[in-house]
Amino acid sequence: MSNEPSRAYITTKILQRRYGRLLKWRKPVIHNIRGPYHPDVFDGFAFDLALSIKVCKETLQDMTDAEFFERFDLRGEVSNPAHTMAERLTLSELRAVFRQEPVWFAGGFGVEGREADVQHWARMQRWSLDEAAALSIGFEPCGDLLEGTDGMPVQSDVLAFYFKRRALIEDNFDWSSVAAPCRNSVPDLVRWFDKVELDVPEQLLAAADKYHALGIGKKSKLGRSNAADDKPLDPRERSTMLKLIIALAVNGYGYDPRAERSTIPSEIESDMNLLGVGINLETIRKHLRSGSVLLDTEVLEDTGASGRIKKDKNPR
Repeated sequence: MSNEPSRAYITTKILQRRYGRLLKWRKPVIHNIRGPYHPDVFDGFAFDLALSIKVCKETLQDMTDAEFFERFDLRGEVSNPAHTMAERLTLSELRAVFRQEPVWFAGGFGVEGREADVQHWARMQRWSLDEAAALSIGFEPCGDLLEGTDGMPVQSDVLAFYFKRRALIEDNFDWSSVAAPCRNSVPDLVRWFDKVELDVPEQLLAAADKYHALGIGKKSKLGRSNAADDKPLDPRERSTMLKLIIALAVNGYGYDPRAERSTIPSEIESDMNLLGVGINLETIRKHLRSGSVLLDTEVLEDTGASGRIKKDKNPR
């Protein structure tokens, strides 16, 4: 019993040394924004990594105290030369697993936590080509997209989409500069996005319009005379809107307001993006929560396994 705390500590050190940052790796959540969308691209690596860690832990647990303390020191390193070769083979096998890790954008660019900070970037006066390409797609600029990604798996159509978008922006502006990396005017870039109707985040257009007074975006296309439409909804109108939303979500998509987790909001977000009327996922969830309050408890109890209302329980 006296060895248990120190053995647990050493086991943690061994896992940290063998797996490094991948010990805390979690499968990215991908939303369908613009470009190719492969939400299951990380599944294989997630399975292999979890299995590898599980086997490693079980192997260490199966050792007797004598075997364990003979092989490892307090830092989790092999202390007995007789076991050095075996440890090298183990690390070599793990590197083969690590090489399977897909790059962060392998399944598409709508990765949670990678969203562009449009308010920050819209305040700037100039963007580089890499920044303009990233922002036009909707992810936070990170310099050269491929830097440090050599050999990491990625879907070919995702890369093709990015390079086509980057080439399109590059072709329409002068990026040549001898002295320093060239940057172009944010107003010029965003006006061009709007002019050619490039599929870019509406939030980016709105933020750039706000800080640079560009007179673009959906609001200008609908006409400033429709400003009355921007007034807060009448409570009765809002209630009606929420009833429509929750009715379509429950009976059209199978949304269950009682479920702690649901993929339905993401499905709705994806369909709206396909129709060109994208809404932020959190906004969709907010309206679904608000609409759920308006549903009768008895109606919820009559929903089937799919989430849809059982029509045979609602006689005419």
